[in-house]
Amino acid sequence: MCNVLLPIPDIEEQKQYVDLYTSLVNNQKTYENSLDDLQIICDSYIENLIKTSESKILGEYIQQSEERNESLTIDNLLGISVKKIFIPSKSDKEKLNLSNYKVVRPRQFGYVSVTSRNGEKISIAILDGVVGLVSSTYTVFEVKDTSKLLPEYLYLFFQRSEFDRYARFNSWGSARETFDWDEMCRVKLPIPDIAVQEAIVTIYRTLETRKSINESLKESIKPLCQVLIHGVVEELNMKSKL
Repeated sequence: MCNVLLPIPDIEEQKQYVDLYTSLVNNQKTYENSLDDLQIICDSYIENLIKTSESKILGEYIQQSEERNESLTIDNLLGISVKKIFIPSKSDKEKLNLSNYKVVRPRQFGYVSVTSRNGEKISIAILDGVVGLVSSTYTVFEVKDTSKLLPEYLYLFFQRSEFDRYARFNSWGSARETFDWDEMCRVKLPIPDIAVQEAIVTIYRTLETRKSINESLKESIKPLCQVLIHGVVEELNMKSKL
């Protein structure tokens, strides 16, 4: 470590570079902190509805989808993470018979019924992208009438840590515990007027957009150190030639 060579400009110049980098990082952190406020709004809205609104039985609003990839026209193989998002599957598609895999379409849900191996979380997600395939062991379902229940609003309900605990508590089995379809249909939740659902979903979409922007900001800051150091080296080289 003591043999490492590095450019060391004048202390005032060092402070300028540090101030520039610190300013960018602080701006990114300020933007990131604002995301917490939007998240609180989303969570509080749902919690308030749970406390003040009549609960409905979810089974009246959803239905399973058993569409299979019989024509083999789809090869977008997906899995579901405990972060409640669809992710590319690591399975080797060339070695699989994809004809029996379930098709999942945009705004449809998929979930893994086994909850005893997921760190107290249930793997459930809504598809926001191109049509994909999931294992036949997964449950795929959809909202029957999106004029009464928005899939995105339902997803917000599923995202809550309270739902993880509910699903885990209502999982049954011996070797492995599962949150089966009948239990999913027995879930109770507030289903307000569609305009209220749309308002909550709009806030959520704004939050997700800002999260994406925040990640882009962080990625753009990472290479900044290299750029600054490169600038220091060039400036020192120019001064040495004078």
